[in-house]
This record gives sequence, structure tokens and C-alpha cells, in this order.
Amino acid sequence: MLFRELSDKWAYDISKKPISVGEIWDAEVINQSIEMILATNLGERMFNPYFGFGLYTKLFNNINANNAETLLDNIANTILKWEDRITLVERDMRIIANSNQNTLIIIIPYIIKRTGIKNTFKKQIYSNS
Repeated sequence: MLFRELSDKWAYDISKKPISVGEIWDAEVINQSIEMILATNLGERMFNPYFGFGLYTKLFNNINANNAETLLDNIANTILKWEDRITLVERDMRIIANSNQNTLIIIIPYIIKRTGIKNTFKKQIYSNS
């Protein structure tokens, strides 16, 4: 009887208690969300093939002054689409390339809407080549 009940559902919560209620407005959680959005390849998320950006597939392909601006615009648009708890400070967004060390640093300043606190997502990415 129990097996039949469980097999009809995708998931079964045996505790019947919610893990959290409402939204979390913590900067660390928002930074994790931004990283997840940027790192997820389009089509990778089941049931939502439009989620994500696929940052690692776009990097280290001859980034220069011309296409870095387009890359930053695309990053900003994707974050704004999926993360509605923040306002980006787009004029301060940066991509810093260091060809000697094969690294890129992505800097994305934002303001948390509910608290007005300014924070910055910063990610250094290394190339394997």
C-alpha cells in the first residue's frame, strides 16, 4: 500500500514541514544564484531549457574590447531575467582578462532590492589551455 502511494508521485515529503518560506535576501545566496545562472548551459535544466547562460562555453574565445561589451550585456540580460531580487549596477560591470595566467575575472555589482545593500559578485575563471 505504501509503495503504491509513493509511486504515483514524483517526490514525497515525509516531514510535511517546509524547509523555508518566502524568499531569501542574503547576499551569499544571491551570489550562489548568479553563479548557478551563469554556469548552467542552455538546455541543461530539465523542464526549463531556456534557463542559464553557459558562461564556460563562451569564455576564452578571443575576448577583446569589441565582444567583451556584448558579453557583459548578455550576462546582464540573463541575470535580470532569472534573478529578480537585485538591480544590477551595469555601468560598473567588468571583465578583466589576464592572458599571462589564462584567467578572466567577472565583476558584477548589484543592489539587493529589499534591503538596498550593495554587493558584488566576483568570479575568477581559469582556462585549462
